[in-house]
Amino acid sequence: MADIPRAPDASIYRLSLYHCYLGEMLRTGSVEKITSPRLAEELGIKEETVRRDLSFIGGVGRPGSGYDARVLFDALQDYLGLKDEYPILKVGTAQMLEALSVVFPAHTYGVEPVAYYSELPSDVGKVLHGIEVKHIADIPKLDPALEVTVALVACSPGFVQLTLNLLAEAGITGVLLLTPALKLDRPEGMTVTHVRMPCDIKSLACRCYVPTRMG
Repeated sequence: MADIPRAPDASIYRLSLYHCYLGEMLRTGSVEKITSPRLAEELGIKEETVRRDLSFIGGVGRPGSGYDARVLFDALQDYLGLKDEYPILKVGTAQMLEALSVVFPAHTYGVEPVAYYSELPSDVGKVLHGIEVKHIADIPKLDPALEVTVALVACSPGFVQLTLNLLAEAGITGVLLLTPALKLDRPEGMTVTHVRMPCDIKSLACRCYVPTRMG
């Protein structure tokens, strides 16, 4: 890994797409070999972009002959620094945590939730999918042995900043934030990927807007 250059952020995102796609194909047994043209077609990405992205992970295939799907999947997993079951923690009310497990069945995608936290005292002690829900105040007590560096946060808007600060205390360096919040004081050393749903909807509405013709 030390001799392989780090890919730009845009390429890293696409490499994660390739990893997810291959994981799904391998789970269903529907592919043994994969080519750059097929990846490009399936994911709506230019073929030359796919080839350039895959060049960052080293020699895992030969031009014109494609890739062994399992070998490429494992190479992507290694480059992205993932494990077979990548540990994450989730923050949100028990109701939200349950809903997230429906729309994002983590184990299907090689992600393993290992800790749940809620801002509601009434949620503390509830057990969801074998994991006891704790209060967000306990986040700094996160067991280092769990080796968690990434959190998925869907708490109430008023708890976003407090949650980020507590996660930073626990050594969390990456957050996928689903809660709408326009202004954040990002803790030093933390990367936050923010899904701003209201803004995304408004932007989409603008792109889909067709002005009414007058007269």
